[in-house]
Amino acid sequence: MTQKTAKSVTLAALMIAGGTAAFAQDTGVQITNDAATDAVEAIETDINDDYRRGYDADRFGNSRRPLGWRGSVAASMNATSGNSDTTDLGIGSRFGYGTENWDHDFTLSYNYSESENTRTANTFLGAYDASRYFNERFYGYGKLRYANDEFGAFEEDGFVGFGVGYRLIDNDNFHWRVQGGPGYRITQARGADNSVREGAALLGSRMYWSLNDNVTLTNDTDILSSSADTLVSNDLGVNVSLSGPLSLRTSVRTDYHTDPAAGQASTSNTFGVSLVYKFN
Repeated sequence: MTQKTAKSVTLAALMIAGGTAAFAQDTGVQITNDAATDAVEAIETDINDDYRRGYDADRFGNSRRPLGWRGSVAASMNATSGNSDTTDLGIGSRFGYGTENWDHDFTLSYNYSESENTRTANTFLGAYDASRYFNERFYGYGKLRYANDEFGAFEEDGFVGFGVGYRLIDNDNFHWRVQGGPGYRITQARGADNSVREGAALLGSRMYWSLNDNVTLTNDTDILSSSADTLVSNDLGVNVSLSGPLSLRTSVRTDYHTDPAAGQASTSNTFGVSLVYKFN
């Protein structure tokens, strides 16, 4: 009889403004969500930017965001040996700096997976977001994104752009804002010899709904369109407060490409479950 052993190590360290250790099953990393949260949330979930991640003021407005520096760094590793040999490694960081009218967000993440000595995931993602509020509802923003995914529909996908946003609804229990603007996109399809460089447009919607004191629901939708491909992403999450500093987040994300590389599926799904722990 073969003895199966399993080893799991999860590290969460250097939390500047509170953070978590999290687990998620990821089938693809995209670039369109604010501060590249989808990639980072697979390995760390910040209690303020995730459990209450739908709050517009917390996510994209300076009126209630902390001034000065904030951020978190986390890492996770899972390995099994015996009947199957697998390794999963994730490293992520999120930093921000806020002033009276400006806010800056930086995000980096790296994910690596190996099964039976064969690499199955190898993804790097970097992002920078800047926003400038002109009043309580109207703001302008700039975005810079880069993703390198060895096994994704696109090996490389970069975007730089700018635009405007507006809060349609902003009350204690429900928040909804929309944003959009033009940009420039660079894509490298799997197996392609050359990259495609072209103009693009990015449209987004952010919704937050507080069902009660312990349960909140968020839904993020992004549409990144260019002549080479249109990517539609939707991220739905439910956050439940457990006890004290603990909360639980479950999420499902769907990404749809209109023109994936040959042999690649047009739709991918990401399912995640995160145990969130806050400490100062």
